[in-house]
Amino acid sequence: MVLKLEDVNAYYGESHILRNVSFTIDPGEVVCLMGRNGVGKTTTLKTLTGLLPVKGGTISFDGADITHWKTDIRAKRGLAYVPQGREIIPHLTVKENLLLGYWNRPKISGDVSEKDAFDEVYQLFPKLTQILHRPGGVLSGGEQQQLAIGRAILSSPKLLLLDEPTEGIQPSIVDQIEDVIIGFKNSRRFAILLVEQGLHFAARLAEKYVVMAKGAVMAQGKSTDLNADMVRQYLTV
Repeated sequence: MVLKLEDVNAYYGESHILRNVSFTIDPGEVVCLMGRNGVGKTTTLKTLTGLLPVKGGTISFDGADITHWKTDIRAKRGLAYVPQGREIIPHLTVKENLLLGYWNRPKISGDVSEKDAFDEVYQLFPKLTQILHRPGGVLSGGEQQQLAIGRAILSSPKLLLLDEPTEGIQPSIVDQIEDVIIGFKNSRRFAILLVEQGLHFAARLAEKYVVMAKGAVMAQGKSTDLNADMVRQYLTV
């Protein structure tokens, strides 16, 4: 497996947010992390990246215990994160933002050239080729999301974390992002952990689901087994 959480607990100040969270992800697998707002989904991603310290339990990634590793070391190991706010560096151009991802790429013998790596991103998101010299801060939400995902892919991840990648984005780009995720799912080049509210996403994209409520994992299994009773209990407001 590429990722294993065992009884992970995390706090914001004195507030106990994650409670004994446990699940696994296999190489190349797409997993959807689901639940209502405020149940701990984004907090889980922040503990995986090291942005929030773990107060109990362990996180294993690519065969190593990374529970207390710094964020940059996790990224160099192959953990890529596209947060809700996308965190594009506003004063850097699109090309410069993409280069940040490429420079984090591990130097592996036989790896693709810089040109081939960038060409792949441009094929996935052709719009980026038209705006390479624009500052990231002036882009639309959809353009920023394409840029953020492209930047993460350029780092050659082993696990890609996507936090609600379709939120507030026009339908045509949502469809494009779905197609990109499906392409990587079929190639099984890296695993994806996707936080998404839409059931349609879980059914279409993910092989496995993990449902959270009140900071704990309440259910998990194959996406084909996600039933109406579970949706009513844990996912509808």
